[in-house]
Amino acid sequence: MDPSFPPLPQFDAPHFFRLGSPSYVYPDDILPNVAALAPYVDDIELVLFESREKHVERKRPGNVISNIPSAETIAHLAELAQKHNLTYTVHFPIDRHLGSVDADERIALQEQMLAIMQRTRPLRPFAYILHLEGVTRNSTPARVRTWISDIAGLLPALIAQAGDPALLCVENLNYPFAWCEGLLDRFGLGVCIDLGHLWVGGYNVKAHLKRHLPRTRVIHLHGVHDGHDHLALTALPPGRLRSTLNSIDKFTGVLTLEIFNYAQVRDSVICLNQCNGTVVRRQNFAFRMLNSDS
Repeated sequence: MDPSFPPLPQFDAPHFFRLGSPSYVYPDDILPNVAALAPYVDDIELVLFESREKHVERKRPGNVISNIPSAETIAHLAELAQKHNLTYTVHFPIDRHLGSVDADERIALQEQMLAIMQRTRPLRPFAYILHLEGVTRNSTPARVRTWISDIAGLLPALIAQAGDPALLCVENLNYPFAWCEGLLDRFGLGVCIDLGHLWVGGYNVKAHLKRHLPRTRVIHLHGVHDGHDHLALTALPPGRLRSTLNSIDKFTGVLTLEIFNYAQVRDSVICLNQCNGTVVRRQNFAFRMLNSDS
């Protein structure tokens, strides 16, 4: 293998979920990353961005920094998916907010998301990861109501493009996820549980999993330490990781190690192998004890 793309360890512990990684583990573009990662993971999160300078009209072609894959790149990604039994999750850009107080910003992001869904359609994404930004945990009730109303007006077009509302997975951020529940129920949206965000924010992980895991298609897992996230899993206390894996032991969606550094992803796969193996051995021991008593 090219020394610029050292291999990851194989994830060989028994599991039901599809193990995923971001499209930026190695310091290169999306396609070389996917080609290097495909033999070792089941899903790749395409982390997309398209940023413009402030105050530039959205129809103007210049002043844009973008990694949106070309049609040719999409064709290559589809070939890799077929060869490696790979799926993709698509993470929408986050430099604009779908719930912004600025109507032009909201519409610009909606148009961008529709274009991304159209471009990535040949990949048949497992999920689209959606940030409903535009509020903070200190926002007033009046602001939250307006935010919900503004987003609700944009969702029907996105759902029509996705084909299935459950493919649009709303990720928990730095405000109470309960604020999103009305939109989830009204539109039938899916959920992306970001465990690192829950830990950093001090939220009750067990309660969040109990409430939202049944409609969750994607889980983001990464280490946290001193308020910093997207670290290797080795940053977590071993007991916390084992407890979390126990809580999602029947999860059949995508578990993405949302870490953007080769060495940290490598160490996280090793850690996951060790912890997941411990979980499985304990489950097997409990099963044998139960049968011996019956």
